[in-house]
Amino acid sequence: MFRLHHVVLVCISAGRLSAQSVDVQLDSARSVASITVGPLSVPAGTPYNHHFSQPPIQFTWPASGWVRGFRVELVDSAGRVLPREMLHHAGITNLDRRQLAYPTAERLVAAGRETAPVSLPGSFGTPLGAGQRMLLYYALANPTDRAVSGATLRITMPWSAQDAHGIRTVMPIYFDAHPVLGAASTFDAVPGRAETSAEFTLPVGGHLRYLGGHLHDYGVELRLEDAESHRVLARLEAERNRDGTIRGVERTRFLLRWSGLRLDANRRYRVVAVYDNPSCEAARGAMGLLVAVFVPDDMRLWPAVDTTDASYRRDLAWLMDTNGGDGGEAHRHEVGNETAVDSAVATAPSCSRSDPRQVEASLRG
Repeated sequence: MFRLHHVVLVCISAGRLSAQSVDVQLDSARSVASITVGPLSVPAGTPYNHHFSQPPIQFTWPASGWVRGFRVELVDSAGRVLPREMLHHAGITNLDRRQLAYPTAERLVAAGRETAPVSLPGSFGTPLGAGQRMLLYYALANPTDRAVSGATLRITMPWSAQDAHGIRTVMPIYFDAHPVLGAASTFDAVPGRAETSAEFTLPVGGHLRYLGGHLHDYGVELRLEDAESHRVLARLEAERNRDGTIRGVERTRFLLRWSGLRLDANRRYRVVAVYDNPSCEAARGAMGLLVAVFVPDDMRLWPAVDTTDASYRRDLAWLMDTNGGDGGEAHRHEVGNETAVDSAVATAPSCSRSDPRQVEASLRG
């Protein structure tokens, strides 16, 4: 069993420091990789929309092999799982491999409060090499009136050693409805129903075997479209409460397609995020991400990472900032695209703060 131990000091609140240790363990006998961060303290009265992020932690992967999914949990000092609402986001970035759709570092693991555990079939795995540089980031929230101390962030991943046989390479990729390099890819969800979208191309073709998504409150759905034929390839609906808050986002494994959903190299595709904001004010910090497991046609054609590329460096500088992840304590906002603004004008609610029935009617619609 391989084990790495890192210790760093991070500022967790105004003027207060907490020692934070990071353990990385690879247990081939149990076929599991485990990364833990702690002890962590989360002040009381830290709402989800005003969460705080910690400075990211860099570590090296200890041995070559394959990861086959992940589970992200926050546990208390007794090992009990804490409410999911306390995890704003957590992720691991592989600094030594490029994303497919963007010239930035690969997001190996990315999870929010609505992210369910991901488990790949036994024949699939994402390769990792000994010595690859990883960057772990996370942000926590605690809307209760009771502070939490001695907590641990725990990321567990099914793991196979390098000498495992019959594993087929799959890669994590994502598509952003509002991609911004060097800042949080957030936008304002204007009042009413609106769409925000962006196009992308892939330098390597292949098949999607899993597709999930990430939306913030008032999100309705995510769509993957063929921008050339205008055909909807996949649609993921949000699981919403009556007030528009998000419980989760639908996932699909393309079970009706033998090889998954085909995406061709150099063809234009589009990711669309749909929001329905029943209030009279723009909802700050909206996001729209599709996350996928991708089987490339030829891994040898995967573009090499260029750490001198300006986009890569801007993205890394932002990740290294204490606002890493999806924006930190104060989301960095970008102006929404004109399509979203224009489509919202026609469907914006007739606002009257004194009549809550308008909000309920908008949600029912």
